[in-house]
Amino acid sequence: MSISKSNNLEITEVSEDILLVHQINPPSYFSCCDGLLILPKEGRNKFAIALDLNVEPHLIQNIYDVYGPVSDYVCSHCHMDHITHIHKWESLGVTIHSPIPENSFLLNLYNFYEGFGFSNVMEYSITEKFAKANGFNPCNSVKPFKPGTKLKFEDFVVETIHFKSHSLAHVGFLLPADKILHISCLGFDRPQPEIDGFGPWYGFKECSISQYLNDIDLAESIFLNQAKFLTSSHSYVVINPDITPFNYMRDKIEKNQIIVDQAISSLKTSKNSAVSMEDYLKLDLFFPKKKMKGYILKIYNYWESEIISKHIERSKYLD
Repeated sequence: MSISKSNNLEITEVSEDILLVHQINPPSYFSCCDGLLILPKEGRNKFAIALDLNVEPHLIQNIYDVYGPVSDYVCSHCHMDHITHIHKWESLGVTIHSPIPENSFLLNLYNFYEGFGFSNVMEYSITEKFAKANGFNPCNSVKPFKPGTKLKFEDFVVETIHFKSHSLAHVGFLLPADKILHISCLGFDRPQPEIDGFGPWYGFKECSISQYLNDIDLAESIFLNQAKFLTSSHSYVVINPDITPFNYMRDKIEKNQIIVDQAISSLKTSKNSAVSMEDYLKLDLFFPKKKMKGYILKIYNYWESEIISKHIERSKYLD
């Protein structure tokens, strides 16, 4: 049995016995993310290990049938595109690991709702609709770990790197023996070198642009000094010493700042009254919200307001 693109999966060998798995056509934008599959290797691990490999359940079954059994699954953080289908791995007998303090989000959607601040701006029913649209189901049991700790599965070691700018629990993975750095959702989201993406995502209250810039510096240093390959949740494989991912992420943040600075200047000129967040949201600075309606509009309004707020705080046009 083998897996091919006809199964809606693209599998790239990063190094010997380590695969990057990508779902080519996910059912919705926030339902899947790329992850690593560590194949069994004599003297290292008897069973396969999955790192942040969140694809649709029937594809998880396909992966398990071809490469399994899988002993452990490690989640990098609990944003929706990283947790929707983990329940399927658990149903196959895989032990689920998730970073503190987001580990409880996998067990109960209400914890996700409160933990990411949705509860401050919208009804729980909106989050329920969002989760249902992306295929989320809770897990029954999760083993928590502290971001920054080393995880060991038999003789396979994973170092978790705390990149907390994206979320409080968010980690990347350094595989020191194989010289692979997986930066998860830090913000390098080019599916191919010639295709652009959104860049770093800081649409929650807990996120920080200054911390993002520090995390990008940290990731670049680790990559250049300790790794040969760089992978992430939504991109192609990068080989050392290519620093494109880090320049791309920094450039995206600065371009976002220019967008907000221009909006501040324009609104100050055009309005006689005080400028509100609603004024910024009407401009569709980052997302085409005029085409949205219902629960998804409310969610995007929340995310965009947080992104705009962070750039207003560091704007040169701030009074």
